[in-house]
Amino acid sequence: MVDKREVLVQTAMKLFAQGGYTGVGIDRIIAEAGIAKMTLYKYFPSKQDLIMEVLTQRDVFFRTSLMSYVDQQEGQVQKILALFTWHDQWFKRKDFNGCMFINAAAEFHERKNPIHQISALHKNLIIDYIESLLRETHGAQAHKLATQINMLLDGAIDAAHLTGNPDAAMQAWEVAQYLVERPH
Repeated sequence: MVDKREVLVQTAMKLFAQGGYTGVGIDRIIAEAGIAKMTLYKYFPSKQDLIMEVLTQRDVFFRTSLMSYVDQQEGQVQKILALFTWHDQWFKRKDFNGCMFINAAAEFHERKNPIHQISALHKNLIIDYIESLLRETHGAQAHKLATQINMLLDGAIDAAHLTGNPDAAMQAWEVAQYLVERPH
């Protein structure tokens, strides 16, 4: 049996990644999902509810994939490098359209907006994960360094998306490596 809710979410995720949140209308989503408008509203009373579910699922997928890749590595520097190599592989995929969370925050820029808040939560969870990789060797500086590494990753995402630089992740790694390996 087809899970119509999941079909809606996956269709919306693909379309939002390609065309933005405000640029893609409900009619296009239901047409491409092959689902009636009443079915959409049964599961999602508003477009905002659908966007929030898309971002929630994207967060789980993104973090699970990233963390699984990184956690396979041995040693702290190798784990931090893996953050960048994972991004490098993502940037080189044909379906790379930038970060859905950065894009959502740009379209829904008011910090009180629930869509903006979900996007900010995703970024904070990534920082928390990076901090957990650094805590043992960087102690009190781990959070600051994790924030800096996340800024480099976000900058690389933007460079890969905006300028088409497929090597942005590994270029950002060159800076991150210096930060991770410097005396603290």
